[in-house]
Amino acid sequence: MNLMRDTTITVAGRLFSTGAAALSAVIVATALGAKGAGTFALVRVLPTVLAGLLGAGVTSANAWLVGGKRYPVQAVTETTLAIGLAIGGVAWVGWAFAAELLQARFYTELSVGMVLLIGFLLPLNLLRDYLNSIQQGLRTFKGANVVICADDLVALVILLPLLLGAGGPRLIVVAIVAGVATSCLFATALLWRQGIRPRPRAHRAIAGETMRFGMKSHVGRIADLLNWRLDIMILSTLSSVEIVGYYAVATKVAELLRPVSASLTFVLRPLIASLPISEARAQGVVLYRRFFALNLAGVAILAFIGGPLIVHVFGREFAAAVPAFEILLIGLAAQGADGVLNGYNVGIGRPEFNSYTALVALVVTVAGDVAFIPVYGLMGAAAVSAAAYTVKAATLATIFLSTSGVTVPELLGVKEYGADIA
Repeated sequence: MNLMRDTTITVAGRLFSTGAAALSAVIVATALGAKGAGTFALVRVLPTVLAGLLGAGVTSANAWLVGGKRYPVQAVTETTLAIGLAIGGVAWVGWAFAAELLQARFYTELSVGMVLLIGFLLPLNLLRDYLNSIQQGLRTFKGANVVICADDLVALVILLPLLLGAGGPRLIVVAIVAGVATSCLFATALLWRQGIRPRPRAHRAIAGETMRFGMKSHVGRIADLLNWRLDIMILSTLSSVEIVGYYAVATKVAELLRPVSASLTFVLRPLIASLPISEARAQGVVLYRRFFALNLAGVAILAFIGGPLIVHVFGREFAAAVPAFEILLIGLAAQGADGVLNGYNVGIGRPEFNSYTALVALVVTVAGDVAFIPVYGLMGAAAVSAAAYTVKAATLATIFLSTSGVTVPELLGVKEYGADIA
């Protein structure tokens, strides 16, 4: 019951966050057109990708360390904050040095000063995610989801004046930075209320284990970020900002079901870490079957309503996004239960399994994007992404079968395996 409750809370939180982000995208696209939509996507995506690349897998390590009660929570929190401040500070300095180049290549609608402000998203994203992973390890999912929701809700409120014709591209930057900063403050305050004092202090043993475990999963984290966002980055280099805007809308609508998978990973990491391996395996099998079927049903519904939804909500200008959206759904259908296996692998202390699968998908993404985006534009990006998602799902399932002792009939439910979950 706790698993279902925590997953429901997390799904609701992520759907709320996704909905707020989608409304923000609609407001920007309506008020500022495709160029505004492209700028909005790049302000959100590029710093997020870079922060993820620099994250060193600390979030996965925290869920495992705290969930498995391997060290005192206060000491893990102190070490986490020290690591986050160090990496985040270096990241902002690097961004500042590259600000003029970033403005000329990516943020053409913004000033250099606004680009420098965007750079603060690097340390803020790192600190927010690091501190929230402590909540994840403690399995206090209400608080963790308050942090997730605060980000996009605050940004949405700040962007509302665009509906009245007030503000411009600069308001996009202010809204997104304020949203992440607010969520960072919430993460700090919630830990404080639980008697945990977020202050920087590096504990050598914890830092060493955090980095060892984290780097095993971080390779996969980097590959996943590139799998999800490399297409937008290449499009922004080879195509106009309008094309980026179309593709951003296509991916935003296609990923409406993604919060379910992400929620499962978020909840299962600390849960699986606290279970004996036999029980963890049994729960993984049952959840795989259930959520694969649930996702497939959701994709089928989205296939019927998604195209009209894009045109109705974003406007006829974005009809060009519909074919790309439909292609993306093929790959997202295959990924229905990836969240279960990702959470399972971290929980059993084998995050490298996730890294292997992400790297396989990244090969498909890089080779495909380089070959097809210059020729086919956003349609090529969508087709390559769908192929990469499918290959990753197949590889993840294969590793689970080969390492867990579970057979294909058991995984598919032809033969019942383990205990069900109420």
